[in-house]
Amino acid sequence: MLVRNLLSQVKGVTGVVDATAGAEDLRRHLMVPDDLPFSADVADATPDSLLVCMLGPQGGTHTAPEDLARTLRAVPAGVTVLILAGWPPDAFPDNVALATLADGHCQLTDAVTLTSTGRYGMHVALLAERVETVRPRRAQLSAVPDAEPPTLPDGSLATRLWLVNQPVLAERTTGPLRRQVRALTDRVTQLSAELTDAQKDTGEARAELKARGKELARAEKRITALERSVSFRLGKTLVDGARHPGKGVLAVPMTVASIWRDRRARVSVVAAPRPEPATPPVEATHRAVPIPVPGSPGRVVTMTAPSALMVPRYLDQDGLAGYEPTSIPCFLAAIETAGPGAVLDIGANVGLYAALAAAVSDRDVVAFEPFPTLAEVAERLTADNDLKIQVERIALSDHIGTAAFYLSDSSDSSNSLAAGFRDSTRQIDVAVETLDAYVRRTGIVPAVLKIDTESTEPDVLLGAAETLREHRPWVLCEVLHRRGEDRLMEAMAPHGYRWYHITDRLPYAEAQVIAGDRTYQDLMWLFAPEEPDDSFWARVAAQRTAVEKTRG
Repeated sequence: MLVRNLLSQVKGVTGVVDATAGAEDLRRHLMVPDDLPFSADVADATPDSLLVCMLGPQGGTHTAPEDLARTLRAVPAGVTVLILAGWPPDAFPDNVALATLADGHCQLTDAVTLTSTGRYGMHVALLAERVETVRPRRAQLSAVPDAEPPTLPDGSLATRLWLVNQPVLAERTTGPLRRQVRALTDRVTQLSAELTDAQKDTGEARAELKARGKELARAEKRITALERSVSFRLGKTLVDGARHPGKGVLAVPMTVASIWRDRRARVSVVAAPRPEPATPPVEATHRAVPIPVPGSPGRVVTMTAPSALMVPRYLDQDGLAGYEPTSIPCFLAAIETAGPGAVLDIGANVGLYAALAAAVSDRDVVAFEPFPTLAEVAERLTADNDLKIQVERIALSDHIGTAAFYLSDSSDSSNSLAAGFRDSTRQIDVAVETLDAYVRRTGIVPAVLKIDTESTEPDVLLGAAETLREHRPWVLCEVLHRRGEDRLMEAMAPHGYRWYHITDRLPYAEAQVIAGDRTYQDLMWLFAPEEPDDSFWARVAAQRTAVEKTRG
């Protein structure tokens, strides 16, 4: 679709408001009639206005996603929103668009690819409506039939909008692909029918037939991969529910749960000759590290560990107050706040978080650590200090079985199931289980999860969908910059959690987009099953003071 044809397709607007941050003349590009009021002041937007804006990566031309979301929240409900996106269709970041629309409380009704507009920084048009609740879909730019909203899981408006907007973006991708497949199929059929025996012997005809056949195979492969993805299957479920609301009331929640529960591993293990299981070389001596228990003056737990291990070394040098000083207070406050249930330390390393949980509460505590050297330290920590901790030598992910566990060449705190996460010349085979399967097998009820698995946190959470839905634990999760933030949002979006980056500022600011800290200073995030109240923030502040007092 041409950008100049967009305005003629949008019905029922009495004025246009230009909210773009760049200098492009959108009035000229959209061919706004002289008799239609046009303003560059967002304050002029009314429920029957069309708000237009350019969104994208190019500063000076496009508006940044967070700025657009802020603008959208400021306009009244009912405003129609036309976003001209600056990413090419084949590189369009669906998650950025979904997060911007959800954060701006906008429901997407159409997404179409624009033509002949690349030089203006416009490649995709998104048509949406500023809403207070999910509404029936009324497409205007495409021939999609009107549809009632599907049955959605409980959650915040932003989460519900994320889910209902997802299939609309999927249609933008699958529609052109399907048309391409049909065109290629027709062309191949036509060529095959038209070629005479003589033509079939010519190199030109054979070459074209072969080329078209390869294009068809590539297109079909792309569609197959897309249709197998969780995003597409979830989108199709919601669309089918909308088209058949009577059946959808029961079918949609059950199908959505099945999709997340049955999802299998995405981790690709590189096939290579594996050496015999080995532990990294360590010094012969051990160090005994005293760890004061926050809030319990005079009480100390002692960690005895090989001198070369990183966490005991840092604790010995800087003390508890110098080791992850923002996340530990939040972890302890979550233990105080959460309902009845256990604390699960996933990616426990030497078991520091598990030990703190067992020392400050009477909750059951489970530490998951698949690397034997580290698991042995956690087990000794448990025995030496008479702590109630169950150490499980398994890795949690989104599948059940065994997998290669890659031992980092640089740090024992960077071992991972993810091939290539860190340089690794040694691997071991470890048992792998989903958290959902573990909970069903043991009957444990999780109340607090701490997850630090060196880039595979999304897999852990995807394998915990049933646990998150049924038990609603508080979650502390490490988020690494450009290491799967989009898949973390994919894992958490269906469950209605609130997301907070854990920093030294209280209260933490709620976020609509999960993004790792570029500076790698504050890596942990809080995923809260409910909005934290003033008492929670007071507990975090008190725990921060208690941790700081351990310096003395």
